Amino acid sequence: MSSRNRSGWFGAVVLIAVGVVGMAVNFNLVPREFLSQLWKLWPVVPLAIGIGILLRRPRSGEAPSQPDKP
Repeated sequence: MSSRNRSGWFGAVVLIAVGVVGMAVNFNLVPREFLSQLWKLWPVVPLAIGIGILLRRPRSGEAPSQPDKP
């Protein structure tokens, strides 16, 4: 799977997760306090994005990988 496809999946999963949590709070399946506690974890998002970028970069001395051909 190319990195372009993986980033598309990541964005889709994040949006679905946000929607599921929002609906669970609206239907009182999850207490509103849970949402405020979850909000305290927002710094994890840019941290995870940065780690993902670092892991995708080619190591020094390695040739960059060629993009997948359609």
